[in-house]
Amino acid sequence: MKTFFTLLITLTAFVQTNAQAILNEVYCFPGGSRNEFFEFYNNSVSSASMDNYTVVSYYESGTEKGFFVLDLPNLTIASRGYFVGSSAIPFNYQGISNSTMSNYSWNDLAFMAANNSYLRQWKAGSAVPAAIDGNTDYDMVPVPPNFNDVFQKIGGGGATYNLFVYKNGVLLSSFLGGTGGDSFIPTYIVGLPKLHIDMSAAAPDFDIDFSTYATARTEYVIQDIGSDNGYIRLVDGYCGTWTKSSSQVTHTPGITNGGDPTTVIGTVSVSSAIVRGNATAGSVINYDVVGASLIEFPVTLNIFVDNGTVLGDIDAGDTYLETKIENLVSDGGFSTNFFPYNSNVLIQTITSAGCIDGLRFIPNVGVLPVRFTGFQAATTSKNTELKWLVADNESGKQFEIEKSIDGKTFYSTALILSTLKSGSEDYIFRDELPTTRTFYRIKLTDNNNRISYSNTLSLGNSAKTPGSLLLNQNPVESYLSFQFKSSESSPAIINIYNTSGAVVYSQKTNLTKDANTLAINLDGKVFTGLYILEVKTPYDHNSVKFIKR
Repeated sequence: MKTFFTLLITLTAFVQTNAQAILNEVYCFPGGSRNEFFEFYNNSVSSASMDNYTVVSYYESGTEKGFFVLDLPNLTIASRGYFVGSSAIPFNYQGISNSTMSNYSWNDLAFMAANNSYLRQWKAGSAVPAAIDGNTDYDMVPVPPNFNDVFQKIGGGGATYNLFVYKNGVLLSSFLGGTGGDSFIPTYIVGLPKLHIDMSAAAPDFDIDFSTYATARTEYVIQDIGSDNGYIRLVDGYCGTWTKSSSQVTHTPGITNGGDPTTVIGTVSVSSAIVRGNATAGSVINYDVVGASLIEFPVTLNIFVDNGTVLGDIDAGDTYLETKIENLVSDGGFSTNFFPYNSNVLIQTITSAGCIDGLRFIPNVGVLPVRFTGFQAATTSKNTELKWLVADNESGKQFEIEKSIDGKTFYSTALILSTLKSGSEDYIFRDELPTTRTFYRIKLTDNNNRISYSNTLSLGNSAKTPGSLLLNQNPVESYLSFQFKSSESSPAIINIYNTSGAVVYSQKTNLTKDANTLAINLDGKVFTGLYILEVKTPYDHNSVKFIKR
């Protein structure tokens, strides 16, 4: 079984995007006397109305085919809360009878009518004039009472299950599954005519043009399900964490699915730094998307002050700062002021798949001292090389090399004493090659025992997918070192653009299949400023921003 989620969003769809409900669980094959249900998760610190959400599911029955449409009720989903719809209340699922962990039943017609919602069935056909039912190519037919098969199992190859989610008429996510399915919406759905959706109350009506879904963004998990099964995210709202729910303990309507968000490694790279101020002026967080596949855009960044009770995770005590959107890697960066000035910051990224790509913890350790003028990291065929440059070297005491596997918890791996040289000095430290993503920073102690930190760099675990592009350091000094994974051995073109889009450097090279590590000497070619690195092959294409000092 594969499941797929797609987010095709225009910029206007991001109104109040910090309050976003994300599909989190589907119990689509109940069996016996048990009931279908679905669950949404609110990823934000604000509540959200479900009144402008619509769930659509394709069905087949003999030669008949069409769609079920759920206009969701005018109910509120709490901050980081859950919204559950089911075929009955109370309802049954594997190992549980008479559960009340549902917000509404789509078979409760009186409740649905009173809360601006409905369940309708549209059959492909034109027996009823469009002037009557609003659809030229579909006819509305009565939904059976106590209906328990909105998410029907489709026979044959391709998608076995499907589910489309809309907000204000914009497609947020699409769920597809099937042993014969692939990473695209099946042609038998893409080829269907437009379906007009008449929403209740003030929610906008809209048309679904299935022909535009042929190359939709997807995520999937290759797992089959049987009776009493469905699908869940192992971590609430996070991309790439889907699995089948095949036992009683994995069915969790209305409560967390569990999991640790710090273990999720996203595909979006974000540069960030805190410029520490004071209690009166506050501090500033600078941030920017510096690397991601084109298919991940638009990327949404939600910024929080981490002053809640759970360090490194979003909780009710955290303060929401702002939301920014980057439609291309060339967009951004951004800066915003925050209080208290000594607080840490959290950056949540959401990709075009409509799910949380990652949560980054930005420790507030102050700005780099003026003596610390550069820090780079790169991998060779034998080891990892860390290089840093300091000014006023005579005032330094020692450097501790600190490592981390999650970017939050660091431990000391080496101690290097300052040399006796005055003025500027270069240092180098060689470490073992990383087997997974590894984070490095340098803890600097001066002669007065004052402590400061370098920026944090990450190496390893590069290019999980073909076309992935990862900088070994950013900002860069003389050398731009990066890693690129190529689908095939092939010629490639490396371009560097300035912010006006002009090519300031271009080079042809040959890449081997899989991982490649490359370096460019920028001296005399690229001057101080913000640039875009682009790598193109006949099979792959990606770009990333960097700063040249």
